[in-house]
Amino acid sequence: MRINGRGQKAPNLTKLLGNKPIIIVSNRGPAEFMQDETGDIVSRRGGGGLVTAMTAISEATHATWISTAMTDLERSMAKKGVLIGFPEENPLYNVRLVDIPKNVYDLYYNTISNPLLWFIHHYIWDLCNTPSFTEETHRAWEDGYIAANKLFAEAAARESLKLKNPIIMLQDYHLFLAASYIRELTNEPFLFHFTHIPWPEPDYMSILPTKVRLQVLKGMLANDIVGFQSRHYAGNFLLCCEALLGTQVNWRKKSVMWQKREVYVRTYPISIDHENLHKISESEKVQKYERLLLDENKGMSLVVRTDRSDPSKNIVRGFIAYDVLLTRHPKLKGKVKFLALLYPTRESIKEYKKYRREIETTVKDINERHGTEDWQPIHLRMKDDYPESVAALKHYDILLVNPIFDGMNLVAKEGPAVNRKDGVLILSENAGASSELGNSSIIVNPFDIEDTASALYRALTMPMHERQARAANLREVVEQNDSLKWLHYQLKDIMGLERRRMLEGV
Repeated sequence: MRINGRGQKAPNLTKLLGNKPIIIVSNRGPAEFMQDETGDIVSRRGGGGLVTAMTAISEATHATWISTAMTDLERSMAKKGVLIGFPEENPLYNVRLVDIPKNVYDLYYNTISNPLLWFIHHYIWDLCNTPSFTEETHRAWEDGYIAANKLFAEAAARESLKLKNPIIMLQDYHLFLAASYIRELTNEPFLFHFTHIPWPEPDYMSILPTKVRLQVLKGMLANDIVGFQSRHYAGNFLLCCEALLGTQVNWRKKSVMWQKREVYVRTYPISIDHENLHKISESEKVQKYERLLLDENKGMSLVVRTDRSDPSKNIVRGFIAYDVLLTRHPKLKGKVKFLALLYPTRESIKEYKKYRREIETTVKDINERHGTEDWQPIHLRMKDDYPESVAALKHYDILLVNPIFDGMNLVAKEGPAVNRKDGVLILSENAGASSELGNSSIIVNPFDIEDTASALYRALTMPMHERQARAANLREVVEQNDSLKWLHYQLKDIMGLERRRMLEGV
């Protein structure tokens, strides 16, 4: 039995579930399939926090994972209706690919999911100028988002009809409507939806066209339980149901009455698989990057951030705060370096292209104004290289995590888990992680440049005994609450509600 936290046993998901079948549904799946030089189909594990978190339950329960076929090869596999065991050498769960036509997927993903829903949920629209909902927006909603959600729902319903009273676990903002379409096809499965990103307040949610926001809320309320990263976001959802849909909310029970059903709203802060992260941190690839990093930055204090180049991550304001720090404290020049290890994301969307250009322009300007022949204040890397990011996390003096809004932000947990320098975490008050890590980090208002610059200076000058105490507390919190516990609490609530309904004859 694996041990975690303060000698606590890791939750036994199989024992909790018994023989209860699980179906996971998400836009991106746990595996990517491709052909090797001989033409054979090979696979590799997909990336991202969702895959890491949900793989544990997949393996523990031999779940079926339904996700999008992303390439022509995967579409051909989807059309054949093949149920794929993964990993190949020792299958622990199954993957079912959904063939979403390219034109439908483009509208569903690149017009509605990102940027429309992503920008609404992260509060990043420039409301004086955007968004403006046109005929094209409404067509993308009907022909893209709704169409794709129906295809996911049909695949999930078909799979569930092969099983006895399964649990369907829908993941994130791509699938807000799926539960309502599953209910039209079968009433057998228990429906659970977890939203990994923030949930906005009613005033901001009301930016969406009336039809769209009502369909989103009704789609969510087709589930039996909906889960969020924090109490704040769960509360925002309840407020939206009350203010925008006019539903009856029970604030004591945290539930909503909808179509003669009681829908429960719960909080499950996601975490990381810290044991697996430690294994990765000791790999040869990471150690190679460590040697380079330490050799190139001898005597430097390191400010580190590792993020996608997403507007919600607030990268540019972090650079501007660092610029203020160097201007105000010129003696720090040559003694501190900012390692910004970023990776491009959603580059087919114009807002993301524009933000990447802004990142690069800001870094160039700061380096030209403060840099010398022997020292550049910011090192910017723009590629996806996880081993290099892990190496930097092991050696930061400051980890800057200052998103505008974030559902959780797992970097804020990965850093303290592997860091060896008792580094200081500077954390946005609007990151979901702040509710767990706030007492041991320096909390900042992500919009306040002055606040962030002062936090950087405070962290750089913090006494070692205070750094050590904060770092130890952060490690303890992260290691006590891993991804298995996150899943355990969800499944415990699901099984408890099912038992209660059976006793009540509902």
